[in-house]
Amino acid sequence: MMLTAETPGQRALAADLAALLEERDPLRSPDAPADIASRLSAIAGDDPGAGAVADRGALSRIRRAAAQYRRRMGVPASQAPSGATDAGDPANLLAAAFPDRVAQRRGEPGSFRLSGGGGARLPRTDPLANAGLLVVAALELKAASRIKLAATLDPDRLPRSLTGPMTEQVEATFDAVSGTVLARRRRRLGSLILSDRTEPIDPARVAEILAEAVAAEQLRQLPWTGAARQLQARVALMRGIEPDADWPDLTDYALIRSVQDWLPPYLAGIGRVSDMQRLDPEAMLRGRLPWELAGRIDAELPTYLNLPAGRAAVDYLQTPPLAAAKAQAFYGLATTPRLAGGRILLRLALLSPAGRPIAVTADLSGFWTGAWADARRDMRGRYPKHDWPENPGIVAAPRSEGAPPRGIN
Repeated sequence: MMLTAETPGQRALAADLAALLEERDPLRSPDAPADIASRLSAIAGDDPGAGAVADRGALSRIRRAAAQYRRRMGVPASQAPSGATDAGDPANLLAAAFPDRVAQRRGEPGSFRLSGGGGARLPRTDPLANAGLLVVAALELKAASRIKLAATLDPDRLPRSLTGPMTEQVEATFDAVSGTVLARRRRRLGSLILSDRTEPIDPARVAEILAEAVAAEQLRQLPWTGAARQLQARVALMRGIEPDADWPDLTDYALIRSVQDWLPPYLAGIGRVSDMQRLDPEAMLRGRLPWELAGRIDAELPTYLNLPAGRAAVDYLQTPPLAAAKAQAFYGLATTPRLAGGRILLRLALLSPAGRPIAVTADLSGFWTGAWADARRDMRGRYPKHDWPENPGIVAAPRSEGAPPRGIN
């Protein structure tokens, strides 16, 4: 602190402060205000104010010690301290002595956070209780640290002893409440944020942070569709039967780990999570497929199975995949089709006219010649207006107008 003092007046003040801090507080009242300026006034022989009574013995010892410090610093004994009644100058000198005790008010009056970590308090009635920034010269360490001596700091005119260790950086974070990316320029001193203002942010960085937020939420913020989930399952199936091919891993786990590789380009122009509802996850997943595989996936594992009298949607989330349609759509189909050039077993769900399962089988030929007889008897009783032939596998039901041709898409 004394080395920081530059002018004779500042050195005289530093001598008084050093002597004061080595001695017990000359204002002995338990409710004496914490402002160190009142002690400096008492040292100078002035009224400390606020009805405080000074300890004469303590003041005498402080003045003798201050005189010794002045001699060591080459300050004339007659030199008046600079700013003895100006809270700014004592605070600037004290900050050099206690840079870890810069205190910033938080919340209610009298509650402060220290730059070195932790907190300290003042009585709500203390004149400094509403100060925004203090430097604490003396702390009473009990269950809760109480500030005994302090001076106010001007946050816009901080001394060099504090500006050196300060850091300033732009911090961009995702705000889960608003679903947006916020960028703020923050000036920090230890654990304190001395200034905080919004800052423009590069759109590319916004996309990266939003992608991180999506990954942290396990991709739940994306507008997943049934088609997208089916594509994931289809690609996973091809990875299983063609391990040496270049089929990408499109599972949620892999997508989360590689989110920065694929998601940010789709987030250009998007500033909040709610805007992601216009994204197309299926198209995004297809974009991960090499061009030659993007064409093969639909040929090897079609989304629909063409039947003699209609078509059946294939559900690849089932194991094995399941194709479901009304029973009449399967009339004329003798055996169970296989996918991916015969490498993928397929199950068939034959539905009643009401859409309820009649049977689920991977052996259509065996079903026609076996359990179909009982199913036919039950269905004829329930739905007499529908056709229930004895040998559906050899009955070529007429194809309805507009129905797709036979085969597998």
